[in-house]
Amino acid sequence: MTQSGKSRETKQSARDRIAEERRAEAAAQARRDKLFRGGLIALVLLVVVGIGLAVILTRKTDLVATGARPAGVQADGGIPTGTASKPVVDLYEDFQCPVCKEYETAFGADVQAAATNGKAKVVYHVLQFLDGNLNNDSSARAANASGCAQDQGMFQAYHSEAFKNQPATEGQGYTDDQLVTFGKTIGIPDQAKFATCVKNQTFKGWATSVQAEGNSRPVTGTPTFFVDGTKIDFSAAKTLADLKGIFLKAIGQG
Repeated sequence: MTQSGKSRETKQSARDRIAEERRAEAAAQARRDKLFRGGLIALVLLVVVGIGLAVILTRKTDLVATGARPAGVQADGGIPTGTASKPVVDLYEDFQCPVCKEYETAFGADVQAAATNGKAKVVYHVLQFLDGNLNNDSSARAANASGCAQDQGMFQAYHSEAFKNQPATEGQGYTDDQLVTFGKTIGIPDQAKFATCVKNQTFKGWATSVQAEGNSRPVTGTPTFFVDGTKIDFSAAKTLADLKGIFLKAIGQG
């Protein structure tokens, strides 16, 4: 074969290689786009699947609500915030839930602002779905601690602080010392009372009753939002930023 033939063959091979690389990159980009569009949904479904077992296991035992309740909670155990009467946003969360933290990061401030600015009544329901799956009692203890904060009128600030400091490794859980420190960080007035409440799990029975109410609704995954009884569908979200728009639209502010 002549040198020019070798050259032509080399150029053709290069063109073929480049074309193949472009096809591979296009296919890879298509896969990335698909994952990007469905990432939020997949993440939610992943957690829901894991949570599903916790729901089933929880329902096998009777959840008995006894003992003290934080000041200002509703009959169903939810923590109401804001001055508005309508619309009513019921938010079900688990402090160990990584998707809950993603939602909190994306538009948690907007949820709280809706309550603070009189745009909606936001009722928080703190659950303990993940304790069974993660073999700890961290969600229950965190829920109790949030009740301790509610008892001193500082639930929203505590809620934000706990999610901001959610353990990076799922299943690691919060220690009691961490839960107490969150109260110090946000400036809960009676620190001694708060620390005792956290460590003695003063509102454990209340937290159990909130879980029981969530089971009966039923709530099958976290986070779950209802607006005036209708569940918000976040499946159209392509990015975390989209979540804010969907929420605001659902409460008539979008």
